Amino acid sequence: MDPVLSDSNDGILTFVHASDLHISKYVATGGLVHFQHFLHTAVPLVSPRLVVVTGDLTDGKDKQKLISQQQLEEWQAYKRALSQTDYVQRFNGTFYRDQRGNHDCFNVFSQASGENYFGMYSAVGDSSGYMLRIDEPFGTYSFVASDGCPRHGFARPLNFFGYLDARDMQLLESRLEEARGSSHVFMLNHYPVSTMVYGKYRKEFGELVRQVSVFLCGHLHELVGGIGAQLQAYKAREGYWELEIGDMKEHAVYRVYAVDHDIVSFVDVHLPLPQIPMPNPELLDVRVEAPVPHPPVVLVTNPKDARYLLPKHEPLERIRESTFIRMLVWTDQPVASVQVQIDGQVHPHPAVFRGTERQVGSSANETVKTPLWVAPWDPELYNDGTVHELQVVATDAAGKTTTSRTPFVIGQTLVPLQNDARGGWIMQQSFSSMFQTSACVSYILMTLCLLVVPRVYFATLPNFSSWLSERSVLHHKDMAYIRHLYTLCCNADSAVAKVKLGLAMLAARAKFLVWTQFTAQVYLASVPWLFWPGYFFAMGMCILPLFTGRLIPSARGSDAVGSVYAYGIYISHEWSPLLDSWTYALASIVSLAVLLVYLPVAVASPSMFYAPRAKRPWYRTVTVRVLVVLFVLVYLGAPTLMTAYTYGWVSIVFGYGRGWLFIVSCLALYVVDWRMPVSLSNTTAA
Repeated sequence: MDPVLSDSNDGILTFVHASDLHISKYVATGGLVHFQHFLHTAVPLVSPRLVVVTGDLTDGKDKQKLISQQQLEEWQAYKRALSQTDYVQRFNGTFYRDQRGNHDCFNVFSQASGENYFGMYSAVGDSSGYMLRIDEPFGTYSFVASDGCPRHGFARPLNFFGYLDARDMQLLESRLEEARGSSHVFMLNHYPVSTMVYGKYRKEFGELVRQVSVFLCGHLHELVGGIGAQLQAYKAREGYWELEIGDMKEHAVYRVYAVDHDIVSFVDVHLPLPQIPMPNPELLDVRVEAPVPHPPVVLVTNPKDARYLLPKHEPLERIRESTFIRMLVWTDQPVASVQVQIDGQVHPHPAVFRGTERQVGSSANETVKTPLWVAPWDPELYNDGTVHELQVVATDAAGKTTTSRTPFVIGQTLVPLQNDARGGWIMQQSFSSMFQTSACVSYILMTLCLLVVPRVYFATLPNFSSWLSERSVLHHKDMAYIRHLYTLCCNADSAVAKVKLGLAMLAARAKFLVWTQFTAQVYLASVPWLFWPGYFFAMGMCILPLFTGRLIPSARGSDAVGSVYAYGIYISHEWSPLLDSWTYALASIVSLAVLLVYLPVAVASPSMFYAPRAKRPWYRTVTVRVLVVLFVLVYLGAPTLMTAYTYGWVSIVFGYGRGWLFIVSCLALYVVDWRMPVSLSNTTAA
């Protein structure tokens, strides 16, 4: 018979998750001071079986935050903070587990490199991740950590996305095979799935992850503007929850998990600091030894939060068969009261303490706290298919209070999380497919619509001048028709007539813009000094590197030099399928496309599209010309200079898709916009 969720204090496994510490020798807020408070306040308070940290242990940047490099002092500070505790040694080395993030492999040529300080100063030491199996009397729980860092750790701004190649997938597959048969498998990676590229050994990642219950990650730091406040998503096809956690660096957040009779629950907790992020003027010399007062941490394990059910992995029928409400209440002072309400009504049965402190290791502090509180209940009273709310208010002897609200249902129906605008949509995406598709589609459309089709059409014209004159007459007629519709719209008596005429005018304007742009593109094909450089750049994006430079400055000799292509990075005789290259390619494609749209209409005579008039058309005004220059400087020039600053000025000399494109764009705009506009504006269409 399956265990019943009663008032027994057995069957509970707890662990804590934190991420993105970003210990920095230059940033005077958060980071190390938050991490030390976490070690000396949060971990002793919860006293879990396991603590996991998913990467970005150090910041790895210079004072200006432009150049990335591994800072030895940051790693020493991380190790020193851990050495002030016994966490690394506790439970025979199975209490504290860490892994690399992208900042931990900035400018690190390989895992065997001397700059890979993770191997010397971390708790785990193995850069490839780990497989930890925790055997309890009530079940076996496996934690599989994969290292999503590139095999060669490029200096920033590359190295935002991660990947696992075939060799990495082979290791992951073997670890997951070792975890088979576990009550739950928790997979850990610094990068969310949406920011990863997964190779294949024998099985696809989607097939491997079907045995995973929860995917724990960090990396995105809650993003900005609230769009990453809840980066969580249920992957229904594979049946697991992906739960990104906010950073310890600035938000001082950690997450407490409890597996109660194989039902997984969690709660996010912020460190109770006087200010977040907390000032840290002492930087790496800060010392925190005494804990700060912490309000109660409340985690309801039964009934489980209905927004996070795991129908494929959890025995959810145990909730319906349970006899007690179960909640964990961690406090640093004696508990004064635990009050329970359901749907706003005080629960008729008071909560009572059934907690325990279990000795796991040999030393006195190797214990696991299970501060369980229970209250009798009858789940059938709430088995009506609707969502109910359980509220727990815990108060300690010092008067500190925490309120927990848990929506629940009796059954296996997930309540929608409704977090698409706060990160859910992001977690459901595959940025690998998105960027690759966007870049390919944009490239094909740009090449065909702006270059190939107009050039082929130009080559088939028997008399280009006659065709241009005919197009000019048609454009003038279309413009006159638009003005006529505008006059009728202004003089219309009824709102319905105004709407109809307005829509007709918009349709006519759209037709006019499409045809005038096509005429301009065909005209561009007749200007060799503009058309062929554009064609050369477009064709070259398929086969030539966007730029070549010292991508890993810490490496020796030729190992430091690599070439960034649209579809990957070639360095040290290896291909790195880093998704960052596609973002670079997309930026270059967009830049070239904007120029290929603007330059044809700029170089063509305005009389080709509009009837002769004294006033210049809007797209030839100084304002528009300045905006185009600003676009090139900001969107193409600034990244080019950043690339040169980071990867060396050689990236401009061999920067076909960056440096060259920027220089040629500036020259073309100078000639077309600032040397020729007066003469061109007076040129006739013929």
